[in-house]
Amino acid sequence: MTRPLHAHSAVELEQLLSRGEVRSVEIVEALHARADEVEPKVGAFAHQLRKQALAEAKAADEARARGESKGALHGLPITIKENVDVEGIPSTIGMRARADRLAGEDAVVVRLLREAGAIVLGKTNVPQTLLAPMETTNSVFGTTHNPWRHGHGPGGSSGGEAAAIASGQSVFGIGTDIGGSIRVPASFCGVCGLKPTRQRWSNLGSQGVLRGQELVQSQIGPMARTVDDLTLLMRVLDSPKHTPFDPRVPPVPIGEPGTIDPTKLRFGYYEDDGFLTPAASVRRAVREVATALEAAGCEVVRFTPPNVEEIVALYFQGVSADGSATVLDALGGEPFVEPLKTVGRLAKMPVQARRGLAAAMGLMGEHRVQLLLEALGEKRVKDFWLLCARRGELQIEEERAWDLARVDVVIAPAFATTAAPIGMSHDFTLGFASAARYNLLDRPAGVVPWTRVRPDETQRTATRDRLDKRAAQIEAASAGLPVGVQLVGRPWREAELLAAMRLVHERAGKREDFPATPV
Repeated sequence: MTRPLHAHSAVELEQLLSRGEVRSVEIVEALHARADEVEPKVGAFAHQLRKQALAEAKAADEARARGESKGALHGLPITIKENVDVEGIPSTIGMRARADRLAGEDAVVVRLLREAGAIVLGKTNVPQTLLAPMETTNSVFGTTHNPWRHGHGPGGSSGGEAAAIASGQSVFGIGTDIGGSIRVPASFCGVCGLKPTRQRWSNLGSQGVLRGQELVQSQIGPMARTVDDLTLLMRVLDSPKHTPFDPRVPPVPIGEPGTIDPTKLRFGYYEDDGFLTPAASVRRAVREVATALEAAGCEVVRFTPPNVEEIVALYFQGVSADGSATVLDALGGEPFVEPLKTVGRLAKMPVQARRGLAAAMGLMGEHRVQLLLEALGEKRVKDFWLLCARRGELQIEEERAWDLARVDVVIAPAFATTAAPIGMSHDFTLGFASAARYNLLDRPAGVVPWTRVRPDETQRTATRDRLDKRAAQIEAASAGLPVGVQLVGRPWREAELLAAMRLVHERAGKREDFPATPV
Protein backbone atom coordinates (compact mmCIF):
# COMPACT_ATOMS: atom_id res chain seq x y z
CA MET A 1 0.00 0.00 0.00
CA THR A 2 1.55 3.26 -1.12
CA ARG A 3 -1.25 5.43 0.30
CA PRO A 4 -2.27 5.73 3.95
CA LEU A 5 -5.33 3.70 4.93
CA HIS A 6 -7.49 6.79 5.41
CA ALA A 7 -6.99 7.67 1.73
CA HIS A 8 -8.37 4.38 0.38
CA SER A 9 -11.91 3.99 -0.93
CA ALA A 10 -14.37 1.63 0.70
CA VAL A 11 -14.13 -0.77 -2.25
CA GLU A 12 -10.34 -0.83 -1.94
CA LEU A 13 -10.49 -1.40 1.81
CA GLU A 14 -12.99 -4.22 1.39
CA GLN A 15 -10.58 -5.91 -1.03
CA LEU A 16 -7.66 -5.45 1.35
CA LEU A 17 -9.72 -6.93 4.19
CA SER A 18 -10.81 -9.88 2.05
CA ARG A 19 -7.21 -10.66 1.09
CA GLY A 20 -6.05 -10.42 4.68
CA GLU A 21 -3.68 -7.55 3.92
CA VAL A 22 -5.19 -5.30 6.56
CA ARG A 23 -7.32 -5.69 9.67
CA SER A 24 -10.45 -3.75 10.53
CA VAL A 25 -8.81 -2.50 13.73
CA GLU A 26 -6.00 -0.98 11.65
CA ILE A 27 -8.50 0.89 9.48
CA VAL A 28 -10.42 2.26 12.45
CA GLU A 29 -7.20 3.28 14.19
CA ALA A 30 -5.99 4.99 11.00
CA LEU A 31 -9.23 6.99 10.78
CA HIS A 32 -8.96 7.93 14.46
CA ALA A 33 -5.39 9.10 13.89
CA ARG A 34 -6.53 11.15 10.91
CA ALA A 35 -9.29 12.69 13.03
CA ASP A 36 -6.76 13.59 15.72
CA GLU A 37 -4.83 15.46 13.04
CA VAL A 38 -7.59 17.33 11.20
CA GLU A 39 -10.81 17.31 13.25
CA PRO A 40 -9.82 20.28 15.43
CA LYS A 41 -9.69 22.37 12.24
CA VAL A 42 -12.67 20.80 10.44
CA GLY A 43 -15.26 20.12 13.15
CA ALA A 44 -17.06 17.45 11.14
CA PHE A 45 -18.29 15.27 14.01
CA ALA A 46 -21.15 15.65 16.44
CA HIS A 47 -20.30 12.33 18.15
CA GLN A 48 -17.30 10.02 17.84
CA LEU A 49 -17.89 6.45 19.04
CA ARG A 50 -14.24 5.49 19.38
CA LYS A 51 -14.37 2.77 22.05
CA GLN A 52 -17.41 1.12 20.49
CA ALA A 53 -15.93 1.25 16.98
CA LEU A 54 -12.64 -0.30 18.10
CA ALA A 55 -14.46 -3.06 19.99
CA GLU A 56 -16.60 -3.84 16.93
CA ALA A 57 -13.52 -3.80 14.67
CA LYS A 58 -11.77 -6.27 16.95
CA ALA A 59 -14.83 -8.54 16.89
CA ALA A 60 -14.95 -8.29 13.09
CA ASP A 61 -11.29 -9.32 12.83
CA GLU A 62 -11.81 -12.25 15.16
CA ALA A 63 -14.83 -13.40 13.17
CA ARG A 64 -12.88 -13.16 9.92
CA ALA A 65 -10.06 -15.20 11.46
CA ARG A 66 -12.61 -17.93 12.21
CA GLY A 67 -13.76 -17.86 8.61
CA GLU A 68 -17.04 -16.16 9.44
CA SER A 69 -18.55 -13.31 7.42
CA LYS A 70 -20.79 -10.67 8.94
CA GLY A 71 -21.87 -9.41 5.53
CA ALA A 72 -20.73 -7.49 2.47
CA LEU A 73 -19.45 -4.58 4.60
CA HIS A 74 -17.68 -6.80 7.15
CA GLY A 75 -15.38 -4.59 9.21
CA LEU A 76 -15.77 -1.43 7.11
CA PRO A 77 -16.25 1.81 9.09
CA ILE A 78 -18.97 4.31 8.17
CA THR A 79 -20.31 7.61 9.48
CA ILE A 80 -23.94 8.69 9.93
CA LYS A 81 -25.47 12.15 9.63
CA GLU A 82 -26.56 13.51 13.01
CA ASN A 83 -30.31 13.52 12.27
CA VAL A 84 -30.35 9.78 11.44
CA ASP A 85 -31.05 7.71 14.56
CA VAL A 86 -28.30 5.64 16.14
CA GLU A 87 -29.52 3.85 19.27
CA GLY A 88 -28.58 5.59 22.50
CA ILE A 89 -27.48 8.85 20.86
CA PRO A 90 -29.62 11.97 20.40
CA SER A 91 -30.66 13.18 16.97
CA THR A 92 -30.78 16.86 17.84
CA ILE A 93 -31.07 18.35 14.33
CA GLY A 94 -28.73 20.97 15.78
CA MET A 95 -31.29 22.20 18.31
CA ARG A 96 -30.76 22.45 22.07
CA ALA A 97 -34.37 21.40 22.76
CA ARG A 98 -33.59 17.90 21.46
CA ALA A 99 -30.20 17.40 23.10
CA ASP A 100 -31.53 14.98 25.75
CA ARG A 101 -33.72 12.85 23.45
CA LEU A 102 -31.84 9.59 23.02
CA ALA A 103 -32.80 7.43 20.06
CA GLY A 104 -34.50 4.23 21.21
CA GLU A 105 -33.36 2.24 18.19
CA ASP A 106 -31.33 2.47 15.02
CA ALA A 107 -32.84 3.93 11.87
CA VAL A 108 -33.65 1.20 9.33
CA VAL A 109 -30.62 2.21 7.23
CA VAL A 110 -28.31 1.98 10.25
CA ARG A 111 -29.77 -1.39 11.22
CA LEU A 112 -29.15 -2.75 7.72
CA LEU A 113 -25.61 -1.35 7.72
CA ARG A 114 -24.86 -3.16 10.96
CA GLU A 115 -26.39 -6.37 9.62
CA ALA A 116 -24.06 -6.06 6.62
CA GLY A 117 -21.08 -5.83 9.01
CA ALA A 118 -20.43 -2.08 8.94
CA ILE A 119 -18.96 -0.30 11.97
CA VAL A 120 -20.41 3.08 12.95
CA LEU A 121 -17.54 5.51 13.63
CA GLY A 122 -19.79 8.34 14.76
CA LYS A 123 -22.38 10.92 13.78
CA THR A 124 -21.58 14.01 11.73
CA ASN A 125 -22.60 17.61 12.22
CA VAL A 126 -25.65 19.39 10.73
CA PRO A 127 -26.94 22.96 10.61
CA GLN A 128 -29.62 24.01 13.06
CA THR A 129 -33.02 22.73 11.78
CA LEU A 130 -31.28 21.17 8.71
CA LEU A 131 -32.59 24.09 6.63
CA ALA A 132 -29.32 25.88 5.78
CA PRO A 133 -28.01 24.81 2.36
CA MET A 134 -24.55 26.40 2.54
CA GLU A 135 -23.26 26.25 6.12
CA THR A 136 -23.22 23.69 8.93
CA THR A 137 -23.39 25.35 12.33
CA ASN A 138 -25.46 25.07 15.50
CA SER A 139 -25.22 25.95 19.17
CA VAL A 140 -24.96 22.29 20.26
CA PHE A 141 -21.92 21.05 18.29
CA GLY A 142 -20.48 24.22 16.77
CA THR A 143 -19.35 24.99 13.23
CA THR A 144 -18.01 22.69 10.51
CA HIS A 145 -15.40 24.12 8.14
CA ASN A 146 -14.78 23.14 4.55
CA PRO A 147 -11.66 20.92 4.40
CA TRP A 148 -10.56 22.76 1.25
CA ARG A 149 -10.48 26.14 2.96
CA HIS A 150 -10.88 26.92 6.64
CA GLY A 151 -13.46 29.68 7.05
CA HIS A 152 -15.63 28.45 4.19
CA GLY A 153 -18.80 26.45 4.71
CA PRO A 154 -19.01 22.77 3.68
CA GLY A 155 -22.62 23.08 2.55
CA GLY A 156 -25.69 21.80 4.34
CA SER A 157 -27.38 20.01 5.70
CA SER A 158 -25.08 16.97 5.28
CA GLY A 159 -22.10 19.30 5.64
CA GLY A 160 -20.48 17.39 8.47
CA GLU A 161 -20.71 14.16 6.51
CA ALA A 162 -19.18 15.67 3.37
CA ALA A 163 -16.41 17.31 5.42
CA ALA A 164 -15.59 14.05 7.24
CA ILE A 165 -15.29 12.16 3.96
CA ALA A 166 -13.36 14.89 2.14
CA SER A 167 -10.88 15.29 5.00
CA GLY A 168 -10.21 11.55 5.26
CA GLN A 169 -11.87 11.02 8.64
CA SER A 170 -14.51 8.77 7.10
CA VAL A 171 -14.53 6.32 4.22
CA PHE A 172 -18.17 6.77 3.28
CA GLY A 173 -21.40 7.74 4.98
CA ILE A 174 -25.13 8.37 5.12
CA GLY A 175 -26.77 11.73 4.48
CA THR A 176 -30.27 13.06 3.90
CA ASP A 177 -31.54 15.41 1.20
CA ILE A 178 -34.63 17.66 1.16
CA GLY A 179 -33.28 20.48 -1.00
CA GLY A 180 -29.83 19.45 -2.12
CA SER A 181 -28.68 18.49 1.37
CA ILE A 182 -26.51 15.63 0.05
CA ARG A 183 -25.62 17.12 -3.33
CA VAL A 184 -24.64 20.66 -2.30
CA PRO A 185 -22.14 19.53 0.38
CA ALA A 186 -20.78 16.93 -2.04
CA SER A 187 -20.16 19.65 -4.63
CA PHE A 188 -18.69 22.08 -2.09
CA CYS A 189 -16.32 19.49 -0.58
CA GLY A 190 -15.30 17.58 -3.72
CA VAL A 191 -16.96 14.24 -2.97
CA CYS A 192 -19.76 12.14 -4.46
CA GLY A 193 -23.35 11.91 -3.26
CA LEU A 194 -26.65 10.45 -4.38
CA LYS A 195 -30.23 11.41 -3.54
CA PRO A 196 -32.29 8.37 -4.55
CA THR A 197 -35.92 8.38 -5.61
CA ARG A 198 -38.18 8.91 -2.61
CA GLN A 199 -38.56 5.62 -0.64
CA ARG A 200 -35.85 3.80 -2.59
CA TRP A 201 -34.38 3.49 0.93
CA SER A 202 -36.45 3.64 4.11
CA ASN A 203 -36.56 6.98 5.89
CA LEU A 204 -37.71 5.53 9.22
CA GLY A 205 -35.42 6.98 11.85
CA SER A 206 -34.49 10.02 9.76
CA GLN A 207 -35.47 13.00 11.89
CA GLY A 208 -36.45 16.37 10.44
CA VAL A 209 -37.85 19.63 11.73
CA LEU A 210 -40.70 19.76 9.17
CA ARG A 211 -42.48 16.72 10.58
CA GLY A 212 -45.69 16.03 8.62
CA GLN A 213 -44.79 18.30 5.70
CA GLU A 214 -45.53 16.13 2.66
CA LEU A 215 -45.16 18.35 -0.40
CA VAL A 216 -41.36 18.08 -0.48
CA GLN A 217 -39.88 15.21 1.50
CA SER A 218 -36.41 14.30 2.65
CA GLN A 219 -34.65 11.18 1.39
CA ILE A 220 -31.74 9.24 2.91
CA GLY A 221 -28.85 8.50 0.56
CA PRO A 222 -25.15 7.59 0.38
CA MET A 223 -22.06 9.83 0.28
CA ALA A 224 -18.50 8.78 -0.56
CA ARG A 225 -15.29 9.74 -2.34
CA THR A 226 -16.02 7.51 -5.34
CA VAL A 227 -19.06 6.50 -7.35
CA ASP A 228 -18.04 2.85 -6.90
CA ASP A 229 -18.46 3.32 -3.15
CA LEU A 230 -21.91 4.84 -3.67
CA THR A 231 -22.80 1.83 -5.81
CA LEU A 232 -21.52 -0.54 -3.14
CA LEU A 233 -23.85 1.00 -0.56
CA MET A 234 -26.82 1.06 -2.94
CA ARG A 235 -26.34 -2.62 -3.78
CA VAL A 236 -25.72 -3.80 -0.21
CA LEU A 237 -28.68 -1.80 1.11
CA ASP A 238 -30.97 -2.67 -1.81
CA SER A 239 -34.65 -1.76 -1.52
CA PRO A 240 -36.04 -5.28 -0.83
CA LYS A 241 -33.99 -5.37 2.39
CA HIS A 242 -35.83 -2.28 3.66
CA THR A 243 -39.35 -3.50 2.91
CA PRO A 244 -39.69 -5.91 5.91
CA PHE A 245 -39.00 -2.98 8.24
CA ASP A 246 -40.86 -0.32 6.24
CA PRO A 247 -43.71 -1.40 3.93
CA ARG A 248 -43.60 1.97 2.17
CA VAL A 249 -40.40 0.89 0.42
CA PRO A 250 -41.34 -1.11 -2.69
CA PRO A 251 -39.31 -4.34 -2.91
CA VAL A 252 -37.89 -3.40 -6.31
CA PRO A 253 -34.16 -4.18 -6.72
CA ILE A 254 -31.95 -1.39 -7.99
CA GLY A 255 -30.35 -3.65 -10.60
CA GLU A 256 -26.66 -3.83 -11.48
CA PRO A 257 -25.12 -0.53 -12.66
CA GLY A 258 -22.08 -2.45 -13.91
CA THR A 259 -24.16 -4.16 -16.60
CA ILE A 260 -25.28 -0.83 -18.10
CA ASP A 261 -23.23 0.73 -20.90
CA PRO A 262 -23.45 4.47 -20.17
CA THR A 263 -22.37 5.34 -23.71
CA LYS A 264 -25.75 4.00 -24.86
CA LEU A 265 -27.57 6.58 -22.74
CA ARG A 266 -28.72 9.90 -24.19
CA PHE A 267 -27.69 12.91 -22.11
CA GLY A 268 -29.26 16.33 -21.91
CA TYR A 269 -27.48 19.28 -20.34
CA TYR A 270 -28.03 22.87 -19.33
CA GLU A 271 -25.57 25.23 -17.68
CA ASP A 272 -28.14 27.90 -16.78
CA ASP A 273 -31.84 27.33 -16.15
CA GLY A 274 -32.62 31.05 -16.51
CA PHE A 275 -33.45 31.66 -12.85
CA LEU A 276 -30.10 32.44 -11.24
CA THR A 277 -27.07 32.35 -13.52
CA PRO A 278 -24.43 30.06 -11.98
CA ALA A 279 -20.80 31.02 -11.50
CA ALA A 280 -18.50 30.82 -14.53
CA SER A 281 -16.74 27.82 -12.97
CA VAL A 282 -20.02 25.97 -12.49
CA ARG A 283 -21.14 26.63 -16.05
CA ARG A 284 -17.75 25.57 -17.40
CA ALA A 285 -17.94 22.30 -15.46
CA VAL A 286 -21.31 21.42 -17.01
CA ARG A 287 -20.06 22.22 -20.51
CA GLU A 288 -16.89 20.21 -20.02
CA VAL A 289 -18.79 17.18 -18.76
CA ALA A 290 -21.05 17.34 -21.81
CA THR A 291 -18.00 17.53 -24.07
CA ALA A 292 -16.28 14.65 -22.26
CA LEU A 293 -19.35 12.45 -22.62
CA GLU A 294 -19.53 13.23 -26.33
CA ALA A 295 -15.87 12.27 -26.65
CA ALA A 296 -16.68 8.98 -24.88
CA GLY A 297 -19.25 8.19 -27.58
CA CYS A 298 -22.41 9.32 -25.80
CA GLU A 299 -25.21 11.20 -27.50
CA VAL A 300 -25.47 14.62 -25.85
CA VAL A 301 -28.05 17.34 -26.52
CA ARG A 302 -28.99 20.64 -24.99
CA PHE A 303 -32.02 20.43 -22.70
CA THR A 304 -34.27 23.23 -21.50
CA PRO A 305 -35.85 22.45 -18.11
CA PRO A 306 -39.53 23.45 -17.99
CA ASN A 307 -41.42 25.38 -15.29
CA VAL A 308 -38.26 26.62 -13.56
CA GLU A 309 -39.61 29.66 -11.72
CA GLU A 310 -42.88 27.97 -10.80
CA ILE A 311 -41.02 25.05 -9.24
CA VAL A 312 -38.91 27.40 -7.12
CA ALA A 313 -42.03 29.17 -5.89
CA LEU A 314 -43.92 25.94 -5.27
CA TYR A 315 -41.04 24.54 -3.22
CA PHE A 316 -41.12 27.48 -0.81
CA GLN A 317 -44.91 27.64 -0.78
CA GLY A 318 -44.97 24.03 0.39
CA VAL A 319 -42.26 24.04 3.04
CA SER A 320 -43.64 27.23 4.61
CA ALA A 321 -47.32 26.28 4.40
CA ASP A 322 -47.70 26.21 8.19
CA GLY A 323 -46.39 29.75 8.46
CA SER A 324 -43.14 28.30 9.87
CA ALA A 325 -44.93 27.47 13.13
CA THR A 326 -43.49 23.94 13.21
CA VAL A 327 -39.90 25.20 13.04
CA LEU A 328 -40.49 27.87 15.66
CA ASP A 329 -42.17 25.39 18.02
CA ALA A 330 -39.32 22.91 17.59
CA LEU A 331 -36.73 25.57 18.45
CA GLY A 332 -38.51 26.25 21.73
CA GLY A 333 -37.35 29.85 21.87
CA GLU A 334 -33.77 29.16 20.77
CA PRO A 335 -32.64 31.93 18.41
CA PHE A 336 -31.82 31.14 14.81
CA VAL A 337 -28.14 30.72 14.02
CA GLU A 338 -26.54 33.24 11.67
CA PRO A 339 -27.18 31.39 8.35
CA LEU A 340 -30.88 31.21 9.18
CA LYS A 341 -31.44 34.69 10.59
CA THR A 342 -32.83 36.19 7.40
CA VAL A 343 -35.23 33.27 6.94
CA GLY A 344 -36.12 33.51 10.62
CA ARG A 345 -37.00 37.19 10.35
CA LEU A 346 -39.16 36.54 7.31
CA ALA A 347 -40.90 33.66 9.11
CA LYS A 348 -41.88 35.92 12.00
CA MET A 349 -42.85 38.89 9.82
CA PRO A 350 -46.59 39.72 9.80
CA VAL A 351 -48.36 38.77 6.57
CA GLN A 352 -49.15 42.30 5.49
CA ALA A 353 -45.63 43.46 6.18
CA ARG A 354 -44.19 40.63 4.12
CA ARG A 355 -46.56 41.40 1.26
CA GLY A 356 -45.58 45.05 1.37
CA LEU A 357 -41.92 44.15 1.34
CA ALA A 358 -42.50 41.82 -1.62
CA ALA A 359 -44.16 44.62 -3.57
CA ALA A 360 -41.31 46.97 -2.73
CA MET A 361 -38.76 44.41 -3.88
CA GLY A 362 -40.61 44.11 -7.17
CA LEU A 363 -40.51 47.86 -7.71
CA MET A 364 -36.77 47.82 -7.01
CA GLY A 365 -36.19 45.16 -9.66
CA GLU A 366 -35.59 42.41 -7.07
CA HIS A 367 -37.99 40.00 -8.73
CA ARG A 368 -36.39 36.82 -7.40
CA VAL A 369 -36.57 38.09 -3.82
CA GLN A 370 -40.15 39.14 -4.53
CA LEU A 371 -40.93 35.59 -5.66
CA LEU A 372 -39.52 34.18 -2.42
CA LEU A 373 -41.42 36.63 -0.22
CA GLU A 374 -44.69 35.97 -2.00
CA ALA A 375 -44.20 32.21 -1.69
CA LEU A 376 -43.62 32.21 2.06
CA GLY A 377 -46.41 32.15 4.59
CA GLU A 378 -49.29 30.13 5.95
CA LYS A 379 -51.70 28.53 3.46
CA ARG A 380 -55.31 27.43 3.85
CA VAL A 381 -55.82 23.67 3.60
CA LYS A 382 -57.66 24.18 0.31
CA ASP A 383 -54.71 26.10 -1.12
CA PHE A 384 -52.19 23.55 0.16
CA TRP A 385 -54.12 20.77 -1.58
CA LEU A 386 -53.94 22.77 -4.80
CA LEU A 387 -50.18 23.01 -4.37
CA CYS A 388 -49.97 19.24 -3.96
CA ALA A 389 -52.07 18.71 -7.07
CA ARG A 390 -49.86 21.07 -9.06
CA ARG A 391 -46.74 19.26 -7.87
CA GLY A 392 -48.10 16.05 -9.37
CA GLU A 393 -48.83 17.82 -12.64
CA LEU A 394 -45.31 19.26 -12.73
CA GLN A 395 -43.82 15.80 -12.24
CA ILE A 396 -45.77 14.53 -15.24
CA GLU A 397 -44.82 17.58 -17.32
CA GLU A 398 -41.16 16.96 -16.49
CA GLU A 399 -41.41 13.36 -17.65
CA ARG A 400 -43.02 14.45 -20.89
CA ALA A 401 -40.25 17.01 -21.47
CA TRP A 402 -37.66 14.26 -21.03
CA ASP A 403 -39.62 12.00 -23.37
CA LEU A 404 -39.78 14.73 -26.00
CA ALA A 405 -36.02 15.31 -25.75
CA ARG A 406 -35.44 11.53 -25.55
CA VAL A 407 -32.98 11.94 -22.65
CA ASP A 408 -32.10 9.38 -19.99
CA VAL A 409 -29.85 11.55 -17.81
CA VAL A 410 -29.58 15.33 -17.46
CA ILE A 411 -26.38 17.19 -16.51
CA ALA A 412 -26.97 20.41 -14.54
CA PRO A 413 -25.41 22.72 -11.96
CA ALA A 414 -25.50 21.43 -8.39
CA PHE A 415 -25.58 24.94 -6.90
CA ALA A 416 -25.27 28.48 -8.23
CA THR A 417 -21.78 28.95 -6.77
CA THR A 418 -19.05 27.03 -5.02
CA ALA A 419 -18.59 27.07 -1.22
CA ALA A 420 -19.06 30.45 0.45
CA PRO A 421 -17.13 32.11 3.26
CA ILE A 422 -18.86 31.41 6.57
CA GLY A 423 -21.33 34.19 7.36
CA MET A 424 -22.06 35.00 3.74
CA SER A 425 -24.97 32.62 3.11
CA HIS A 426 -27.87 33.96 5.15
CA ASP A 427 -29.44 35.82 2.21
CA PHE A 428 -28.47 33.42 -0.58
CA THR A 429 -30.90 30.57 0.04
CA LEU A 430 -32.15 30.72 -3.55
CA GLY A 431 -28.74 29.53 -4.71
CA PHE A 432 -29.90 25.96 -4.08
CA ALA A 433 -32.79 26.16 -6.59
CA SER A 434 -31.08 23.93 -9.15
CA ALA A 435 -30.82 21.11 -6.60
CA ALA A 436 -34.18 21.63 -4.82
CA ARG A 437 -35.94 21.31 -8.18
CA TYR A 438 -35.32 17.57 -8.21
CA ASN A 439 -36.59 17.09 -4.68
CA LEU A 440 -39.96 18.51 -5.66
CA LEU A 441 -39.94 16.54 -8.92
CA ASP A 442 -38.74 13.41 -7.04
CA ARG A 443 -36.00 12.38 -9.45
CA PRO A 444 -32.83 10.59 -8.39
CA ALA A 445 -29.91 12.98 -8.57
CA GLY A 446 -26.23 12.76 -7.75
CA VAL A 447 -23.11 14.89 -7.71
CA VAL A 448 -19.65 14.05 -9.01
CA PRO A 449 -16.58 16.28 -8.43
CA TRP A 450 -15.16 17.60 -11.69
CA THR A 451 -12.83 20.60 -11.44
CA ARG A 452 -11.59 23.50 -9.33
CA VAL A 453 -12.26 27.21 -9.70
CA ARG A 454 -9.71 28.98 -11.90
CA PRO A 455 -8.30 32.41 -10.95
CA ASP A 456 -10.03 34.00 -13.96
CA GLU A 457 -13.44 32.67 -12.82
CA THR A 458 -13.76 34.75 -9.68
CA GLN A 459 -15.42 37.81 -11.17
CA ARG A 460 -19.16 38.09 -11.92
CA THR A 461 -19.74 40.80 -14.50
CA ALA A 462 -23.55 41.06 -14.42
CA THR A 463 -24.96 42.00 -11.00
CA ARG A 464 -28.53 43.08 -11.58
CA ASP A 465 -29.86 42.48 -8.05
CA ARG A 466 -28.82 41.54 -4.53
CA LEU A 467 -28.60 37.84 -5.36
CA ASP A 468 -26.10 38.50 -8.12
CA LYS A 469 -24.16 40.83 -5.82
CA ARG A 470 -23.97 38.17 -3.12
CA ALA A 471 -22.93 35.59 -5.70
CA ALA A 472 -20.19 37.96 -6.84
CA GLN A 473 -18.87 38.23 -3.27
CA ILE A 474 -18.85 34.44 -2.92
CA GLU A 475 -17.13 33.95 -6.26
CA ALA A 476 -14.44 36.52 -5.43
CA ALA A 477 -13.19 34.15 -2.69
CA SER A 478 -13.61 30.92 -4.67
CA ALA A 479 -10.30 30.33 -6.51
CA GLY A 480 -9.12 26.75 -6.05
CA LEU A 481 -12.32 25.43 -4.52
CA PRO A 482 -14.00 22.22 -5.83
CA VAL A 483 -16.76 22.28 -8.41
CA GLY A 484 -19.14 19.35 -8.78
CA VAL A 485 -21.72 18.62 -11.44
CA GLN A 486 -25.22 17.31 -10.85
CA LEU A 487 -26.52 14.33 -12.83
CA VAL A 488 -30.25 13.60 -12.74
CA GLY A 489 -31.99 10.39 -13.74
CA ARG A 490 -35.50 9.18 -14.33
CA PRO A 491 -37.48 7.97 -11.28
CA TRP A 492 -36.45 4.54 -9.98
CA ARG A 493 -33.61 4.25 -12.51
CA GLU A 494 -30.72 4.70 -10.10
CA ALA A 495 -28.71 1.97 -11.85
CA GLU A 496 -28.60 4.06 -15.04
CA LEU A 497 -27.74 7.16 -13.08
CA LEU A 498 -24.89 5.46 -11.21
CA ALA A 499 -23.50 4.09 -14.48
CA ALA A 500 -23.51 7.63 -15.90
CA MET A 501 -21.95 9.07 -12.75
CA ARG A 502 -19.20 6.45 -12.87
CA LEU A 503 -18.32 7.38 -16.45
CA VAL A 504 -18.11 11.06 -15.50
CA HIS A 505 -16.03 10.26 -12.42
CA GLU A 506 -13.59 8.19 -14.48
CA ARG A 507 -13.07 11.09 -16.89
CA ALA A 508 -12.81 13.60 -14.05
CA GLY A 509 -10.09 11.66 -12.27
CA LYS A 510 -7.77 12.04 -15.28
CA ARG A 511 -7.90 15.84 -15.16
CA GLU A 512 -5.05 17.92 -13.74
CA ASP A 513 -7.54 20.13 -11.91
CA PHE A 514 -9.55 17.27 -10.41
CA PRO A 515 -10.38 18.07 -6.75
CA ALA A 516 -8.82 14.92 -5.28
CA THR A 517 -9.72 13.95 -1.72
CA PRO A 518 -8.79 13.40 1.08
CA VAL A 519 -7.74 17.02 1.17
